[in-house]
Amino acid sequence: MKSTAPRTKPSDERRTDLLDATEELVQKQGAERLTVEDVTTGAGVAKGTFYLHFTSKGDLLDALRDRYVRRFADAQLTAARAEGGVAGARAWVRAGVTEYLRDVRLHDVLFHPTARGERDTPNTVVDTFAEFLAALDSPPPDPEATALILYSAMHGVTDHIVHAPEMSDRLLAGLDRLVDSLIRN
Repeated sequence: MKSTAPRTKPSDERRTDLLDATEELVQKQGAERLTVEDVTTGAGVAKGTFYLHFTSKGDLLDALRDRYVRRFADAQLTAARAEGGVAGARAWVRAGVTEYLRDVRLHDVLFHPTARGERDTPNTVVDTFAEFLAALDSPPPDPEATALILYSAMHGVTDHIVHAPEMSDRLLAGLDRLVDSLIRN
């Protein structure tokens, strides 16, 4: 009996398979040791399939960074919109902490590489938060600066929670106070 199922996956599914395999591999071995062959083996595809989606290992890692940032920003924006107002800003910061803690190893491998400089691209997370703040009924005087300050505070607090989890409640309460002080006029 012949199968009517297609023999190959759609292109977007193959791309996702390659990104998923890369994500798993970089968390285990880091980005520097990653090879195209490791990725194609992990994704269960031929090497030629890789080059249909990415031009190089660097291009693949850029796509993985973009996917990470989009997932991170989407989680924050969803939390912020669910609450609205100042509570939404606090929810944005807390969702950022949660997302960062969920994938600390992946974040560090992708954004703190040892042999690769920082990318010169916009910070999507800060940009989406600035847009959220600007749309508040009573936005802060400078939504972009406020978003950057709160993002930096969120990032720093999260780093401290990783190394000193016993301070988590105090640090999160401090973030809430900072959000309140920067957003309430």
